[in-house]
Amino acid sequence: MKKINTLLALVLCLAMLPFTALAKEGTTLVTLGEDLTPREKEAILKELDPPEDADYVTVSNKEEYDYLGDVLPAKNIGNKAISCAIVRYTPEGSGIHVKLSPLVKVIKEDAYRNALITAGIKDADIYVTAPGNVSGSAALTGLFKSYEKKTGKKIPEDVKKVANKEMIVTSSLTEEVGEDTANDFMNSVKVQMAEQMPQNEAEVRDLIQNIENQYNINLSEGQKTQVVNLFNDMKNTNIDWDNIKEQAGKYSKKAMDYINSEEGQENLKKAKGLLQRFIDWIFSLFDKSDQEG
Repeated sequence: MKKINTLLALVLCLAMLPFTALAKEGTTLVTLGEDLTPREKEAILKELDPPEDADYVTVSNKEEYDYLGDVLPAKNIGNKAISCAIVRYTPEGSGIHVKLSPLVKVIKEDAYRNALITAGIKDADIYVTAPGNVSGSAALTGLFKSYEKKTGKKIPEDVKKVANKEMIVTSSLTEEVGEDTANDFMNSVKVQMAEQMPQNEAEVRDLIQNIENQYNINLSEGQKTQVVNLFNDMKNTNIDWDNIKEQAGKYSKKAMDYINSEEGQENLKKAKGLLQRFIDWIFSLFDKSDQEG
């Protein structure tokens, strides 16, 4: 499982586009591990079947460490780069669709998608594969590399780290409460974080406890601390909470139920009220400027 967590961490790197430049609809990116044999590479390309205008990135094991060495231990990254991925950006509103080769085990599609939501990706078809059972770090390190190459900007380190954490926490919860419950739980936390935005760690913990009660699950103190630390870090990271709320609501029945509930609507009104007061204040500055000018 620890090896698979690497794959999760890297998938989140797709998330960095909101901080750089959005990939255009129809763009296809392919990443290939440098240590593939010629026969393995030929088989992978046949499996991925990329279009003629696809962009390619080759990733070395050294680059895996360059990109991930400060957020993942060496034993999770390994000593060969052989995993691969293809990303096809799709029309607006089509959503995120993740498919894994049977060789990618333990971590489920929902865990990938949730991490991508956190990072800001909205519409993409993603497929991850390899010639054998692997962590997948080379494939997604390639996505880091290709995005940075295309945009000319580095992916923010805090986003890499929070994405990595979410993958690990989600996969851990999946083992304990099942994939569906873990997915719904994490998305519900995201929605309520976006609505309420707790001011400190204690408020984050209270919010998570309330959602835990709604789901009638009992996390261990260690698991709860993991979730609290994740979302406490997340609230201090430059991510798009409006997008997170919108996307998480789509993929979680409980989250959508909350948005439509009396409590959710009331919190939304409060959030909008704060925003409107801020906008009014901005306009008041312009009004004063006009009067004094």
